[in-house]
Amino acid sequence: MPERLDRVTIELKSGDIAIPWDARQALLARLQHVADSTSLRVMFEAVGASRPVELNPTQRATLLGLLDEWALRRDDSAAMPAELDNLREALRDDLAGHA
Repeated sequence: MPERLDRVTIELKSGDIAIPWDARQALLARLQHVADSTSLRVMFEAVGASRPVELNPTQRATLLGLLDEWALRRDDSAAMPAELDNLREALRDDLAGHA
């Protein structure tokens, strides 16, 4: 896979955050089980090589809630990829207005 396609970029007020493609895949799998995540799934499924994922504030809050819950589930056999911790922290700062 060409290098530019092995990462997904998420646009935030504080700056873009890149996650590896396999973390995106794990996130998509997790979103399959979350109610009201259709718009997030669509955004991450439609991502291209040259444009970042652009989420509105509601989508950012939903994604942060998912990542927070996922990170706290110690007994989960599908643990959250460590690469998503940076995204989680950036979303928290973004939503708190620390741009």
